[in-house]
Amino acid sequence: MSKFLQQQLPAMASSSQLCKAPDNPHFFKIVLAHALKEQKLEIPKKFVGEYGLKAFENNPTRLKVADGEEWEVGVTKSDGRVWFDYGWQKFVEFYNVGLEYFLVFKYELRSSCFHVVIFDPTATEIKYPLKKKLKMGTNFDDLHLISHPHPQVGKASFGAMELMNNKRKLRLMTRTSERAGAMAKATTFQSMTPNPSFMCKIYPSHIQSGAYLNVPRRFAERHIEEPTEMTLQDLDGRTWGVTYYSYLTPKMKRRVELRSGWRKFFVDNDLKVADFCVFEMISKNSTTIAFKVDIFRAS
Repeated sequence: MSKFLQQQLPAMASSSQLCKAPDNPHFFKIVLAHALKEQKLEIPKKFVGEYGLKAFENNPTRLKVADGEEWEVGVTKSDGRVWFDYGWQKFVEFYNVGLEYFLVFKYELRSSCFHVVIFDPTATEIKYPLKKKLKMGTNFDDLHLISHPHPQVGKASFGAMELMNNKRKLRLMTRTSERAGAMAKATTFQSMTPNPSFMCKIYPSHIQSGAYLNVPRRFAERHIEEPTEMTLQDLDGRTWGVTYYSYLTPKMKRRVELRSGWRKFFVDNDLKVADFCVFEMISKNSTTIAFKVDIFRAS
């Protein structure tokens, strides 16, 4: 062996060690329109290919967010592709994740879960909402959510800022502050309503063909018995009759969806994606529930 090779071997070995697969690998996703419409998030194929399906053996899997909260989401696997699906939409709604948000995931081998840091379209980590300050009955309580006493609000976790060079891929959206303002106004308004209420953010699935609206599970369990007719009323006193569909999820949790009549309501009120609605129950008897609906426009 030449003297040159003898000198280079230690460096080559060191380089090989530097190139080994990380113990806790990361991937990131930029949220695109189809992900919001389909209400699921596909894992990058390269990540699945390099780390196999072992990272997704647990179903549901757990997402640990930088605010200390922990969420369960379903995992679908098909032909080597993997998606977060059941429960993902509630995660999106709770953190107000919108178009071109930037999500960084770190897979933790030891606990078989994913740590998540959320950045808005300006490549700035979001200010995480405080679930404990929201009233029971918002549309955010529909998922299994476990509280932990170690929030990391506003900090760039597990070195995710190293990936922020990808912010060049993000287009700044002038409506970001407007949408955040709509959510803040709706949340504040709901906290002041004297009657039971729930809040929802309008997504494409709510206003497209065959649209329906999920009623938060806890609100439905407490306030909606079967059979029940529903009436929606706007601030001008106009009313719309709606019917609902009730069924059990794979985890035997009851879900209630507003179906017939909902389309006419959102068309007549010109609801747009990212608007917020607060549904306040203003009357209830053995057969009918009436809601007053306050709308907070994103623009």
